[in-house]
Amino acid sequence: MKTTTIQFDERSQREIDKLKRVFSASTNAAVVRKALALAAVIAEEADENHQVAIRKRSREGDLYVSLAR
Repeated sequence: MKTTTIQFDERSQREIDKLKRVFSASTNAAVVRKALALAAVIAEEADENHQVAIRKRSREGDLYVSLAR
């Protein structure tokens, strides 16, 4: 496995810590691997405008996310 070093600012580290709980992950690396896997699925499902729709739990419409800048 290739080793990569990533430095996170405080805000990003707080998000990583939240995702550790959500993903039941014990390390930052595990969170990054899971987030990368999710990003790959989302990218695969994006439409021609590089957007994906996420169904909200409240069922009150969808949330649209653009993958392009």
